Amino acid sequence: MSDSTVEGVLLRLIEPKDGAKTDLGTLSTHPTLPNIQKTYTAVADDGEKPSRLVLHVVSDINPLLSSSQFFEDDVKANPNVTLSWIVCGFINGRDAGAPNTDAPSTVHLLSYEPTPNSKIVINGGTPRPDKEHEYHDWYNQEHGTALAGVPGWNAGRRYSLQKSYGEIETANFYGFNYYDEDSGLGGPIWQKNTKTEWTYRIRGNAARPNIRRVWKVQGF
Repeated sequence: MSDSTVEGVLLRLIEPKDGAKTDLGTLSTHPTLPNIQKTYTAVADDGEKPSRLVLHVVSDINPLLSSSQFFEDDVKANPNVTLSWIVCGFINGRDAGAPNTDAPSTVHLLSYEPTPNSKIVINGGTPRPDKEHEYHDWYNQEHGTALAGVPGWNAGRRYSLQKSYGEIETANFYGFNYYDEDSGLGGPIWQKNTKTEWTYRIRGNAARPNIRRVWKVQGF
């Protein structure tokens, strides 16, 4: 385990068991989790499962990697839901207003507060090992700035998978992009900016299919 701190996120993915009622406000609290800086709750906006998300922004993910006890405690405390965790380390980010010529930022915390009903789009990609360098070049040089040009886009953060708990599909790398409730997500500018020759090549070089989830923020 590294002696240095590693900023990152913990995704607590939640699916109510048959007939069970869930309160995201209650599930957003976990009395033993260390190093939590921010917490956002969200529900699926894509009809997929798991249908609930509690996203914790963490100043140091190392304790979550070194022991499964935090996850086991979460499962015991919430018997009416199926839980899985994804723990990721921060790579870099970009915020609205930054010049496209600027390199990605190393600032992890968001510079604004996502509002209720705004969207978080989480894309997971797993390039082939021999194509990882190009994957990072593509995201840093083209894809990140392309998304920043979409109306209503506010921020993006990139992460690498560090560990998962429970039954959940994962990817090696993730891009989190934060949009207004009313935005150009899926619109003509988004289509033009994201359907590029380089993007198609990256998709073709993937070891596994892309994972995409769209979440609607409920609170923080």
